[in-house]
Amino acid sequence: MSKSVKVQIISRSILVENTSGNSTYILSFLRYLRQVGCEIEYILLDSSSNGRFPWYIIPSALLKLAKVSAKNHLRIGRVLVRFNSVSDLLIETLRPAYDRLPITWKNIYRSGRDKQQQQPKHLTTSQPWDVPLTPEEIAFANSRFVKFNPDVAIANYAFLGSILDSPFLNHTVLKVILTHDVRHQRSTGLKELGLVSFESDWSRERETQELSKAQVLLAIQEEDAHLFKEMVPQSEVICLPMSVESHSHTVKQIPGRCLFVGSATDHNHYGLQWFLENVWPLIIQLIPDGSLHVCGTVCNFVQGTFPNVHLLGRVEDLKPEYGAASVCLVPLLAGSGLKIKLVEAMSYSRACVSTSVGVQGLREIVGKTTLVADTPEDFAMHVHTLLNNPDKRRWMEVQAYEFVTQKLSPQAVYQPFMNYVYQYLHSG
Repeated sequence: MSKSVKVQIISRSILVENTSGNSTYILSFLRYLRQVGCEIEYILLDSSSNGRFPWYIIPSALLKLAKVSAKNHLRIGRVLVRFNSVSDLLIETLRPAYDRLPITWKNIYRSGRDKQQQQPKHLTTSQPWDVPLTPEEIAFANSRFVKFNPDVAIANYAFLGSILDSPFLNHTVLKVILTHDVRHQRSTGLKELGLVSFESDWSRERETQELSKAQVLLAIQEEDAHLFKEMVPQSEVICLPMSVESHSHTVKQIPGRCLFVGSATDHNHYGLQWFLENVWPLIIQLIPDGSLHVCGTVCNFVQGTFPNVHLLGRVEDLKPEYGAASVCLVPLLAGSGLKIKLVEAMSYSRACVSTSVGVQGLREIVGKTTLVADTPEDFAMHVHTLLNNPDKRRWMEVQAYEFVTQKLSPQAVYQPFMNYVYQYLHSG
């Protein structure tokens, strides 16, 4: 097309690298959209993205890709400042003075600002994050629709699907939902395990109603795509897994080192706790000098202490951790969608051990890049096998490399969606 495609993404979460699977996935998607010339605006509906602090520094990775507009925030450079009647007046008073500052002073300010922590504090709230849109959120999104005039509007998750009914979206706009997972399957799976979800209770009927708002559903893996087509046959369903590139290593593998990477979500929390309580003791019996590094905000929720387990919290650069790991773990008990941690581990050419839930949508890798087990005993034995059989592990690492390079390149993953966009806009 001669003109760039204008894409708006409506979301409740800010995108920070190495914090969560959905952030990693969306940033990867946005990079490709920018690469093919799209103009992007990211609409942030969460007015408390940095908790009690009234400001938030937009992560550089996101700022390079999209214009960011946030509800109840004023944008000053890379800083989003939450306003009310008092602070609004103060900011409007100070901004002209800032604009008149010498460039040297501005550079000093920017240098100090860039050193601040970008990661928002994790908040535990009584209200789930996937509740229906509020009137204030709808009003803000509508104002951005009018201002930006998108060609494509993408709701980030099904629970924001109703925003696509906005009368302020031109009738020619392509309406899309980026699903990430099957919400009702996720709810059912946690219930069957007797676990409490941090999210709303979803039924198939409710999810179908939300998904029907979109002309296109982006499914993160094939199994989800087939189910969505059954639920909403009138919508186009495009499988859009996460693209990754193969990484080289500068750090040598450490014998006996295992790695788990995860954010503070319910499925990560429950899966890791199950592994630590039921599987890790068996592994330590078999390999007394084995070690486990846990990276990510899931560390905040680990209960108890376990031998040779190191809770590192959020790690800015995961490359050395993947380099040192001999085996990566995906011990998830419930959920749907594509497990980003599994794809990421394969991008670092690491052999994995996973539960059946962890390989949903990637059954072709079972026995090649990943061994699968659903009981503590089998899981522990698979880990033991890989840690003590370097030839088998190296063969699986080669399989991981080949899968990533052949199946998960940006062109292979994301271009089918752009082809559909171009065809839709041309036909209109």
